[in-house]
Amino acid sequence: MKDINATQQRIKGLCPLTPKEVGIFLSALGYPSDTPIYVAAGEIYGGESRMAQLQSYYPILRNKVSTVLPINGTIGFHLT
Repeated sequence: MKDINATQQRIKGLCPLTPKEVGIFLSALGYPSDTPIYVAAGEIYGGESRMAQLQSYYPILRNKVSTVLPINGTIGFHLT
């Protein structure tokens, strides 16, 4: 797992959002909690405990491992 220091990245102007901040941001934009979220990144810094914070806002989290997802009531394949 990458060792990313969010504070240092923000000082450099790169401003990464934590999974919790993403949840707050999407919620503030009005996305309902049943909105599926696809995490395109590899391993998230902070690991599963950080992802749990996002999942508390948006429980339908997908990633490259969950390649078989329901699409319009049928099973489809999402490949990355």
